[in-house]
Amino acid sequence: MNSNASGNHKSRAQHLLKPDVLARLSSLELVAKSVVEGYFTGLHRSPHFGFSQEFSEYRAYNDGDDPRFIDWNVYARTDRTYTKRFIGETNTTINLVLDVSGSMAYATNDISKLLYGKFICASLAYLARKQHDAIGLTLFDESIRDRIPPSAHPDTLFRSLALLEKTQADRNTEFKSQLQQLAGTFRKRGMLVLVSDFYCDPQELSDQLQPLVQHGHEVALFHLLDPSERNPAEHVKAFNSASLLRDIETGEQVSVSSEFLRTEYPQRIADHIQTLSDLSMRNGFHYTSCQTDEALNEVLHQYLILRQQRR
Repeated sequence: MNSNASGNHKSRAQHLLKPDVLARLSSLELVAKSVVEGYFTGLHRSPHFGFSQEFSEYRAYNDGDDPRFIDWNVYARTDRTYTKRFIGETNTTINLVLDVSGSMAYATNDISKLLYGKFICASLAYLARKQHDAIGLTLFDESIRDRIPPSAHPDTLFRSLALLEKTQADRNTEFKSQLQQLAGTFRKRGMLVLVSDFYCDPQELSDQLQPLVQHGHEVALFHLLDPSERNPAEHVKAFNSASLLRDIETGEQVSVSSEFLRTEYPQRIADHIQTLSDLSMRNGFHYTSCQTDEALNEVLHQYLILRQQRR
């Protein structure tokens, strides 16, 4: 494939993975399949990334390995030698936890934080299923609203996608007791993927998650924000003057000046993001910040590359 054709193919794949395009698809199953397979189609020089300690489909060839299991197709594409990974060799448990509180309904375009979070969870569940890993799904707000226990049964993926499809954002957020309750259900070491807008105290969140890392679990945070939440005055014209804002979850109203929205608020949210990132680095969490207008392939790439670098 020449470089122009490769570049055009990659550009088309990136366009198809934009959230506004994905939102037009008929089901989360189709979204997940499009994201995962579209992402890996553009990943020409790497084998499949996975959740387990090795690659999801392959591992590097070592002296003494049986050469019959070398994948020569991968070698032709990458100039690297990999052997096929067998089912069950590196399986793990993926616990997907999605914040479905009222603030996740916020959107200044057609893609709410909740819908984007559904895209992420569906894509990771689809990827996990391709690797024959166990999948679990928990939806929470001020309580644990719904939960599908982890299972490697093929039906678990479709049950999880169906639950995501019908879920709407509502009520307040409460992290502490929900994470404590959820941690008590983990029967074996695995991975916790927490998807939220994280309007909470970063240190308290870190304190709740740190024991999981200490007990051998892997923790990944996906921090979702609408573009206007980073810079309100830049994305919403009404915010160029004094505004009366209402909290989606509590209904509380507050009057804010245009100057606050242009200067102080963007700095506060930037500081919040940096604090979450710093605490994650310090405590061994994988932290990925993303916006609801960002292509899903970029989010997957950012996250999976970070995991490879942190191993």
